[in-house]
Amino acid sequence: MVTKDRRQKAVVLVDGFATSGRVMASRFLMQGIPCIEVLSHEAFPEKYLKKNHAEDYLEDPLFTDKIVFRGDLDAVVRQLDRYAVIGIIPGSEMGVPFADALSERMGLFSNGTAQSVARRNKFRMQCALQDAGVRTKQFICTQDENELIAWFRAGSFAEVVIKPMSSASTEGVTFCSTEEEVLSAFRNLIGTTNHLGDKNTEVLIEERLCGTEFGVNTVSWNGKHRLAELWQYRKVKVEGVGNVYDCTRLHDWPEGQLMELVRYAFSVLDALGIRYGAAHTEIMLTEKGPLLIESGARIMGGTIPPDLIVSCSGQCQVDLMVAAYSDPEKFLETIDKPYHLKRHMIRKHLIAQHEGTPEGEIAAIEMLARLKSCARGDFVNLISDWHVNRTVDMMTSPAKVFLIHKDPRVILEDYRRIRDFETYQENELFSI
Repeated sequence: MVTKDRRQKAVVLVDGFATSGRVMASRFLMQGIPCIEVLSHEAFPEKYLKKNHAEDYLEDPLFTDKIVFRGDLDAVVRQLDRYAVIGIIPGSEMGVPFADALSERMGLFSNGTAQSVARRNKFRMQCALQDAGVRTKQFICTQDENELIAWFRAGSFAEVVIKPMSSASTEGVTFCSTEEEVLSAFRNLIGTTNHLGDKNTEVLIEERLCGTEFGVNTVSWNGKHRLAELWQYRKVKVEGVGNVYDCTRLHDWPEGQLMELVRYAFSVLDALGIRYGAAHTEIMLTEKGPLLIESGARIMGGTIPPDLIVSCSGQCQVDLMVAAYSDPEKFLETIDKPYHLKRHMIRKHLIAQHEGTPEGEIAAIEMLARLKSCARGDFVNLISDWHVNRTVDMMTSPAKVFLIHKDPRVILEDYRRIRDFETYQENELFSI
């Protein structure tokens, strides 16, 4: 006689304090599935655990229970035994290795630990592609200046990228074209600790890829991959810094060369052992074809509200994650289902060329609200600190706005108006 499992069904989110993790918890709750947060470290910095003011639209409390890993993995397993856990999912980039270890230990659907390092360490990531016969760029990892300069000279590179071995967003990324710039960037990075808490004992140096950058968002189950969203990035050059994100555009279902890019992304997932769950894979479409920038075994960061994406394409990565873990068989039945845009979308990251303190009301809020395609804005960085930082990466962007419309020409017109304000009327835009 089979005994019915009367335990409460639940999903575990590892380090789910990031906005992306909290959004995912909210979407599981909407389907009646409670979430448990497991923290992979005892002492996360307060800046990670503090709720983002922009998340007020999310239901609270988001987590039914919270468990802290204190060095004993089996102790975490015992605490989770009172639940019927249907999945263990990274709630942030930091949670990827522990989610691998915990899901493997509990015998659940898991990407396993064999390639966990390759899924976080950007040097090991490129090595995994080479081992699998997947096309990749030229790169080196070193802690030695002499080895670095010898590699730079031998490659005759017009430009290279120096970055941490593991990090989030564009943190610590520097573009260099001379030996002096390479050494300066290397010395500024080596020995520092990044926002994820990892110490940069070695530095990764790669050839600079030229082309059009894309973000491929997927959800996988049993080694089969489904395209959730395809995003096209645009960056602009900022003096003394390099390139920063300008906007991200939701792309329609790919064909031709873009479908080749998606298939390349699937080969990257296979090389990294990503068989279950979400992945966000950044790829440059170059003259040689698609080449990997990096991939993360978690949902896309800097989360775009799922309801906005669904209003455009009828699906989103977060909801497909909920579908996969809730009903895997049904999810697999639609693994190849395409999406088609009903409306177009651009997420515009506002760029401040100078820093300062707003004097009075922020003119940008009213100006943006008047745009035909403006669907929503996020001014949390600006309002919470009441200070405009010079934009040097995604994290120092003062705000972002979501432009959505059936007519892409309307979005393009509004986008250009914002760029004109940023370039020529910055003081008016931010009231500084």
